Amino acid sequence: MIDKKTFLRASSAGVLATFAAGCGHLPIAKPAFEAMETQRAGMPTDWTVAPMTGDASSVLADYSVFGDKQLSAYIQEALENNRTLRATMENVNQSRALLKQTKAGLWPSLKASVGATESRPTNDFGNESDLYTFGVTGAYSVDIMGSLDASVRASAAGLRSTEATYELARRQLAATVARAYFAVIEQRQQLDLTRRTLARAQDTFRITQTRFDAGAVARDELVLGQSSLASSEASIIAQEASVRSAIRALESALGRFPQQKAQVATDLPATPPSPPLGLPELTIRARPDVVAAEYNLIQTFGNTRVVHLTPWPQLNANLGLALNNTTTTSTSGLFDFDNLAFTIGATLAQTIFDGGAIQGRIEAADAQQRSALERYGQTVIDAYGNIVSAIDALNTLQARDKSLQTASDAAKESLRLAELRYNEGSQSLLDLISVRDRADSAESQLIANRRSILEQWIVLHLALGGDPTKPTPLATLAATAEGAKKK
Repeated sequence: MIDKKTFLRASSAGVLATFAAGCGHLPIAKPAFEAMETQRAGMPTDWTVAPMTGDASSVLADYSVFGDKQLSAYIQEALENNRTLRATMENVNQSRALLKQTKAGLWPSLKASVGATESRPTNDFGNESDLYTFGVTGAYSVDIMGSLDASVRASAAGLRSTEATYELARRQLAATVARAYFAVIEQRQQLDLTRRTLARAQDTFRITQTRFDAGAVARDELVLGQSSLASSEASIIAQEASVRSAIRALESALGRFPQQKAQVATDLPATPPSPPLGLPELTIRARPDVVAAEYNLIQTFGNTRVVHLTPWPQLNANLGLALNNTTTTSTSGLFDFDNLAFTIGATLAQTIFDGGAIQGRIEAADAQQRSALERYGQTVIDAYGNIVSAIDALNTLQARDKSLQTASDAAKESLRLAELRYNEGSQSLLDLISVRDRADSAESQLIANRRSILEQWIVLHLALGGDPTKPTPLATLAATAEGAKKK
């Protein structure tokens, strides 16, 4: 036969086990998020988000199309060392911790305490007494109204939004490094062009000086040659400063202290093929900024739901376990569970009058919800606009490249002929300098345009939010939820 003490202990243990195991499966009211669907009419209903793992290999793959190992190494270094990106990662960690904190409300709390106290009367200091205490309390609040579930949904959406923002920061950092890398290459090519111009000016001035010494040309031509030479030397100084500035910008993006030690390739790489395009509504969902806006919207709806529950009577059902033991002099029986008590209760509370504070919070939440919807809609519109503008700009730059190449080749030939005529004495120095300036300007524009093409390719890549190393077939309407419904 089982005695009363053994039965109580077994029952207490069973209640605790059932309480801890079953609390996560209690029915929880779910807030109505249908309003968000109706207010987003026309947008895809099968919105899915690719997992943003934080793996650097996915970002590195995007830029492997340039075939430059040094560029890939710099991007990886930036992803590991850039302080701003690290700070953004801490925002993700903070959101993850807040979600964990919110989810804690879905589980019971269980606390235990042990204490010991020694007391001595002041009039009989040798007469001591010892007091020992042991307590266990457990509690669980059932989410009847669904406010906790809405808070969890909002926190989960906030975490996803922060992750998307971090992914956007990673992609933007990689783009910044690539642009800075190409800028250094271009500035060095411009410096090489300026040095060649200086070398030609020096050769021409020697000829002019010889002719002046021989009395074949007037002093004004000698002074013109000196001016041209000095201008070329000044251009060298300015261009060298531009190279140093570009290197510092690259090192700063890498998370380094600027030391002018970054190494880059000699030539700009060839422009990769344009990233694949799909249906617009499928294209924009790959953009982290749109993903972040979507989750911000969900988070706002969840928070608004919590506020809208405020004026309703708050019904709370509480389940609890409590044990408080106290012994004197000895700890015998201190950990006895005979006094364990199971409690269950419910409270219904409602604010009668608060001067309109609750209504004010509801109106503010509704305004914030409408604001989130408008921001989300504008984000989508901006995404479309960015893609169209990026495609148009890339096509324009690529079309200009052919004309600039033709102009540069023709200007070089004109310069070669002009130098021959000047050396023969059949052309003035002023005409030669004019032809040289046109040739240098044409080549400089060609170099700048090719760097702009690479930068615009990066802009288009960011606008599309895809992976150019994995060409995919064009999406069809059947791939969307709307298309599937029509089958």
